Amino acid sequence: MNRPRPLFIALLVFAMSGVLFALGTIAYLAYVRAMASSLIKSAYDIRTKADAEREIAVWKKKMGIFFWMEGDHPGGDHSYDATVANLPIARLRIVEPTGVTVGITMNDGELRSVTVIESVGWYPVASVWIQEWFGEKMPNHFHVSRKREPYMATVEFPSSLPDEERRKAFAVDAGCLVRPGGCKTAEAVLPGISQLK
Repeated sequence: MNRPRPLFIALLVFAMSGVLFALGTIAYLAYVRAMASSLIKSAYDIRTKADAEREIAVWKKKMGIFFWMEGDHPGGDHSYDATVANLPIARLRIVEPTGVTVGITMNDGELRSVTVIESVGWYPVASVWIQEWFGEKMPNHFHVSRKREPYMATVEFPSSLPDEERRKAFAVDAGCLVRPGGCKTAEAVLPGISQLK
């Protein structure tokens, strides 16, 4: 009876390790994308202070008490910021470093704004900043600033916009977290940003 050669066993172990690493990477990236999509949906679902408090509590229960970073700012603003990022895999140069951050700002017990930021890349960075304002006097339409076109854009709008319009602003592509090469422009991060009016 012939015994397996040590070289064959070593190659088999190496191949199996590679397959397990690839499967683990795919599973991790799918998890990160799902988490980012869920966090963006949470931001979209916030319409009141009670909604914001509910989403903060849900994510704390799911991800731990340190998921939200709290901070106080001049003018009495109190913020809650949470980020989902792909940095462990991005450091291996498999995907571009990408993060989705949701920020909730309150002032004097009232919901002031909800922000979603997605940034992609080492340099140059493609980035979109979306900010929905509550209780602010502003025109009832999108304000889109693209000063650093095509890489960066800012979208601001009042909470009084209809849900169908709001949905367009929150249509951030969480696939940028897992796409080899990432998303290179603001239009890729938020498809349809050029049509927001």
